[in-house]
Amino acid sequence: MNKHRILGRAGTAFIVLACLLLLPWQAPAAPLVMGLASTDSKEFLLESWQPMLDDLSHALGRQVKAVALDDYAGVIWYMATGRAQIAWLGNKAAIEAVDRAGAEVLVQSRNRHGAGYNAHLITRREAPWNCEEDVLAHSEKIEFGIGDPNSTSGYTVPSYYLFDAAGIDPDRAFKRLVHHNHEENFLAVASGKLDVATSNNLALARFKTRFPDLYPRIKVIWTSPLIPSDPVLVRSDLDPALKADIRAFFLGYAKPGPGKSEADVRREAANLAARKWTGFQESDNSQLEPVRKLELYKRRLKLTHNENLSEAEKRVRLEELDAALENLERE
Repeated sequence: MNKHRILGRAGTAFIVLACLLLLPWQAPAAPLVMGLASTDSKEFLLESWQPMLDDLSHALGRQVKAVALDDYAGVIWYMATGRAQIAWLGNKAAIEAVDRAGAEVLVQSRNRHGAGYNAHLITRREAPWNCEEDVLAHSEKIEFGIGDPNSTSGYTVPSYYLFDAAGIDPDRAFKRLVHHNHEENFLAVASGKLDVATSNNLALARFKTRFPDLYPRIKVIWTSPLIPSDPVLVRSDLDPALKADIRAFFLGYAKPGPGKSEADVRREAANLAARKWTGFQESDNSQLEPVRKLELYKRRLKLTHNENLSEAEKRVRLEELDAALENLERE
């Protein structure tokens, strides 16, 4: 081989290598973190979410890690401080994340009933309580399990429809009141450690599968109006292209798409089924308005029964709440 040709190739290779070395070095993108509140046990929560997050990591070309926290407040704090960029929250907690943590609603989950679910009261099958009126009439005899204060179905909805509407303060009315997540409430009622507790239909569907021996021990004695399905949120300051990719991933999950086989669609559908979901649909912050109204009505009811305020101060605060409600009605 001609030595000039050899030298020419070597020189070209050297020039290419030199150019590569002069290019700015880019570190791999930092992992994204998704915050999850422990409505069930942390072990089950992570187990049921991890396959979806593995698929999201693959779709984004960037690792997405889950962090399971004890309560909604922890997830909201992670979002506010930038420790989490994505979160799955109930509507009540999502309001806090939007208002105080720089978050926005991206999509919401769907189940076989649509884009909504119901809160419940549960008790043991042999218990004498058969409806919400029984519970309210005999509250002084009942040990009651309620949800995290930021839980929509575990706290806000039953507080508004049951306790506030009847002018009852659950902290004073019940023999004992404890705050648990949905799984803890279910297990406490099924084992006889609590008399009555809050839950929801999606959680109960999971418990029926996970605890087949315990599920027949409970009965549902109250069902709420429909609640909007839980949203997935992202930090508002995420790159718009990244937001769009995350949205596209959830909206296309368990649906046919480019490069996706029938087996892929079935596998994704099975991943969703672990949480009793069928898919996701597009959403935004407007889905929180019904729960915002519940919160304002709840505050209004408490205010009207507050005997520590003067009539003048009470009137001013009521006018502020009424104005906020009117604004929501106009939107």
